[in-house]
Amino acid sequence: MKKVLAILLAASLLSLAGCNGSSSSGSSNAPSNSGASGTSQSTDGEAPATNLSTPGGKQGGTMVVYLSGDPSGWNPDYKSDDNLWPIAQNVFNRLIKLAPFDGIDMDLAKSYEFSEDGKTLTFHLHEGVKWHDGEPFTSRDVKWTYDTMISEKWFKAQSLESVESIECPDDNTVVFHLKAPDVTIIAKLAWYGTFILPAHIYEGTDVATNDATMNHPIGTGPFKFDSFTTGVSVKLTKNADFWGDEPMADEIVYSIITDQETAYQAFLNGEVDYYGSTIPTAHTHDLDDNPDYRLFHSLAQNRTYITFNFNDPDFSKVAVRQAFAYAVDRQGIYDRLGDGKGKAETFISPLQTDYVDENYKMPERDINKAMELLESAGYTKDADGFYLHTTFDCFESGNFADIAQIVKANLAEAGIDITINMMEYAAWGEKVKDNKNYSVTMLAGYQGPDVSGVAARVQSDGSSNFGGYSNPELDEAMIASNSCSDKAERAKYLSTVQRIMSEDMPLVLLMDNGGYYPVRNTTLGSPWDVPEKAASSEMTYFCYSEDK
Repeated sequence: MKKVLAILLAASLLSLAGCNGSSSSGSSNAPSNSGASGTSQSTDGEAPATNLSTPGGKQGGTMVVYLSGDPSGWNPDYKSDDNLWPIAQNVFNRLIKLAPFDGIDMDLAKSYEFSEDGKTLTFHLHEGVKWHDGEPFTSRDVKWTYDTMISEKWFKAQSLESVESIECPDDNTVVFHLKAPDVTIIAKLAWYGTFILPAHIYEGTDVATNDATMNHPIGTGPFKFDSFTTGVSVKLTKNADFWGDEPMADEIVYSIITDQETAYQAFLNGEVDYYGSTIPTAHTHDLDDNPDYRLFHSLAQNRTYITFNFNDPDFSKVAVRQAFAYAVDRQGIYDRLGDGKGKAETFISPLQTDYVDENYKMPERDINKAMELLESAGYTKDADGFYLHTTFDCFESGNFADIAQIVKANLAEAGIDITINMMEYAAWGEKVKDNKNYSVTMLAGYQGPDVSGVAARVQSDGSSNFGGYSNPELDEAMIASNSCSDKAERAKYLSTVQRIMSEDMPLVLLMDNGGYYPVRNTTLGSPWDVPEKAASSEMTYFCYSEDK
C-alpha cells in the first residue's frame, strides 16, 4: 500500500512556488509521470494508511516552517499567491498532486484511466472524505471547482483548456471529456491552482468576497486553518477526521520572515524547524561538514528571467528586447551566484532532454551588438550616454537583489539606464501582475513537471504571461504539442516554440535554479529524504513516506 507523506506537503513543496524567486526554487531532475492515452494509475484501490510508525518518531508537537510573506487570501485557485501555496497543500487536496522529484501521486483520486482514444479521462475518488466543517466531499465538488475555474477564467484556467465537459456519474467518479487527447493534463492537474474547493461553501456566492476566501479556508487536508497574524504567523491544527495518514504533528506554525538571511539564521538557531529553501548564496558551503544537517543538491525546472510589458512603446520592439539579451552577462551572473545552478542556455529547461533544441539558444554577450540593435530601432545616446532609461520592478526574494545590481551594471555598458525598484512580493504583485504598471521585471518559477510548463510564461493566455506577449504561431505549436503522444512528433512542435522564442525574445533567460537544501537531522520525511530513507533514533515530527 502506498504510504503518503501526511504532514509536510506544504513545507515539502515550498520550493516549487509558481513565480517565486530562486531562493524558493527547485525540485530535482527525476522524471515526472504525466500519464498517457490508454494508461492508468492507481494506489491499489485503497485509501492511504493511518497512524504510520516512524522509527524513533514522536506523536504531537508543533512544526515551525519558514514562510517568506503574508498570504493575500485563502482561496488557492482564484489567483496566484506564492505565499499561500505551501499552506494550501496542508489545508486542501487535489485530485492528484506533484510529488517530490517531479513525480505525480494520487490525492483525492485513488486511480484514473484514459480511454483508448485519449479523449475521456476518468477519476475514481476516495470514499469517506469530509470537508473541515464535516460535510461530505463528493464528485460534485470537483465538477464545481473546475467548471467555475473555466467559466470565470481563474489564473490556471489554461490548465483545463482541453476540457470539453465534466460529468459525475456518481459521488465517487468524475469523468473529463476532452476536446482532443491531451498528454499534459495529468501534470497540469497536479500543479498550481488546481485544489478542490467546497461547492457547498462557494456555490451561489461571490468567490472573491466569500468568507472562505477572505478569512476562513475550508479544505479536506490533514490540517485545518486556525489563525493568522499579519506579518507574524499562520497556524494550522491537525484534522482529527483526515481521511489519509494521520499527521504526526499537532499543529504547523508558518513563521513569516520577509528577510531570507534572518530566516536562515532562525533555522540555524532552532527557531524554525523546516527551512524549505536553498541555502543563501553567501552561506552555500557553511554546512558542508556539519554533522547536524543533511544537505541535498538539486537543479530544478525553475528558471530566473527578465521579461517585459509588451504594451510599453519601448519593449514592444523586438530589437530592444534582443538588445537586453545581448547586454546581460549571464556568465557573470552564474559565476557570482550560480553554485549549484546553471547558466540558462536553451529556451526550455535542460532537464527536458527529449525536447530541448540546441539550435536555439540565448546569445552570447555582445555589447556592440546590443548597441547596434538599439540604434537600428531609432535610439540615439543622450548627453549622459544612454539610449534608453527605464525602471526595473523586482520583488525581494533570494538572490534577486544581487542579480538586479549585476543586470543594471551590464545594461549600463550598452547604454541602457535602469532604475531598480525592489518591493515586497505583495506590492510587486499588485503593481506588475494585477495592474500591469511596469516596463521591465524579473521572475523565477517552475516550468514543469511536463515540458508544457513553459506555456504559462509565453502562451498568449498563459497564467504567468504578465506582459501580454502574444504570437499566434507559437500558440498553435504549443497547443498542437499537447496532443502528441509520440515524443519525436511532439519535439517538432516544441522546436517551433523554441525558434520563435529565440526570435521574439519574450524572456531573457538568466539562470536555471537549484542549490543546496538543508534538513536538520532531527527531521524525518522531507521530500529530499524520500529516495534515501534516512533514519535516526531521534527523528521527530514527520510521517515517513516509502515512495513518492
